[in-house]
Amino acid sequence: MSGVAPPALPKEIVDQAIEWSIRLTYNQPEEATRLAFNDWLARGEEHRQAWERIQSLGGRFAGMPAGLAMQAMDRLPEARLQRRQMLKFLTLFAAAGGTSWTAYETTPWQRLVADFSTRVGERRRWHLEDGSLLDLNTDSAVRLRFDAVSRELELLRGELHVISGSDSKTSLRRPLTVSTALGAFEALGTRFSVRLDDRTCSLSVMEGQVGIRPRVGNPTIAQAGQIWRLTTSGVEQEPGNAADVAAWCDGLLVARDMPLAQVLRELGRHRNGYLGCAPEIAERRINGNFNLADTDATLLFLVQAQGLRMHALTRYWIRLSA
Repeated sequence: MSGVAPPALPKEIVDQAIEWSIRLTYNQPEEATRLAFNDWLARGEEHRQAWERIQSLGGRFAGMPAGLAMQAMDRLPEARLQRRQMLKFLTLFAAAGGTSWTAYETTPWQRLVADFSTRVGERRRWHLEDGSLLDLNTDSAVRLRFDAVSRELELLRGELHVISGSDSKTSLRRPLTVSTALGAFEALGTRFSVRLDDRTCSLSVMEGQVGIRPRVGNPTIAQAGQIWRLTTSGVEQEPGNAADVAAWCDGLLVARDMPLAQVLRELGRHRNGYLGCAPEIAERRINGNFNLADTDATLLFLVQAQGLRMHALTRYWIRLSA
């Protein structure tokens, strides 16, 4: 990364890009609307840059208080919006996006306080001082709290995978835990993944055992191969293959009899913009291993293999139909 901020764009073009983003992302655009957008986008390079810049910011601000969002946006070099445009952008997306849980838990500004984080579409690995290996999936953030008696990874956003280290550099064997808003998970010599969604948290154990301490419900111990889900009302085991869940570490999405809509949601986590399908094909069952490194190529393969049609305004707005 060069670290050079992108150039400012004419305010009227940025305004137009904001309005087009709302019309296309949160509505079902008619053919005339799509044609008008394509005409606007083709008018020049500044139009294309404004559209891509707004899409890169996109739904990150839905449900976020304007004050906090404004502070965060001010720190983003890719924004380069005037204050009036920021307010307009935030107001429109707040109206379209609704509210959820709390601003701190559902927005990407956890990255501002995180020790380790990834952008949308990025996956990274870190070697921790205790010998553990930490992988972060797309759009994730973790805060590290290691002290004399404990090792804690606080998952603020997204998904992590941990191979617990021996912690051999200390005389104590400090417990290794992953904490979330819904509970904590203690590694018992193990390899496991933890994922935060809007209102749930899931644990997948590949090796060893993991102690589960939910905020609501009784503690339990998860065994290798098991998947557990924590919610605001309790904890329960779920069907599925834990190894498949962790396939993202190898750049794969493993689908076993998975509804098409869910496949697209998973792929959509690795790209900016809107990715969806027509309701009549949402439940079509999909099987296969799909590449997460190039979601454009994966979508083309999926369309061809399933005999579907792809409607793309840009790579930031794609909808599949029969």
